[in-house]
Amino acid sequence: MIGDPAEHSLSPSIHRAGYEAVGLKWRYDAITVSSEELDGFIASVKADPAWAGLSVTAPHKAALLEHGEPDQLARLVGGGNTLVLAESGATVHNTDVPGFVRAWRAHGLEAPKVAAIVGNGATARSLLVALAGLDTREVLVLARVPERAASLVELGNALGITVTPELIDQEVAGIDLLASTVPTAATAPHAERWAKHSAVIFDAVYDPWPTPLGEAAAVAGRMSLNGLDLLAGQAVDQFFLLTGKPITFELARSAAGRELKRRAKL
Repeated sequence: MIGDPAEHSLSPSIHRAGYEAVGLKWRYDAITVSSEELDGFIASVKADPAWAGLSVTAPHKAALLEHGEPDQLARLVGGGNTLVLAESGATVHNTDVPGFVRAWRAHGLEAPKVAAIVGNGATARSLLVALAGLDTREVLVLARVPERAASLVELGNALGITVTPELIDQEVAGIDLLASTVPTAATAPHAERWAKHSAVIFDAVYDPWPTPLGEAAAVAGRMSLNGLDLLAGQAVDQFFLLTGKPITFELARSAAGRELKRRAKL
């Protein structure tokens, strides 16, 4: 997998556990690649038949679209996280979108009819598309500058979702899911009231956990998901795209959790 930085990633623990489970003697490493190095690195990978493809994280998801034929979700979101290499050519996929849907359903949760997304960046865009797959029809976007959420409003129109941008300190009520895509410092002042008025909390952060929002959810007795759930969910489809073999959400989530606990003890 590549990113900048990449060493912190838990993806190697997931994919290596998957290789062991399905009997593949493959190698998976985390490699830091800068934006300036990206084109050359991908060109070298494409020229080497030993590579099956790449997992890709920030800040390269948008740039990845230039290096293969994007699937529908990658086009819709404006970024991909998986490059698959084949004799017929390279393809770019976005597994973050189905990954969130998979994680949501793995926890046996009912479809959220009304949701709030905190933030208006790339992760928020992926979540909005994922919510469309869960039949959500109303989304409140909470941001420090609501005007910057114009692209989310446009995307919502295309998806059949009513998207309403508001200031981050806007009062909320009757929310089935509140999903934060911003750093924990931005959520701390609002965590208690968000948890109070939301049935389920999702925080894209997973290290350190619990975040202020995760703590508030626990105090309020709310169900909470975090970035490990999204990471595991997206890895299931990514693993299949790269290997042609299936792994379970539970395997991916457990492998990531074990690695996080191991690191905490170092």
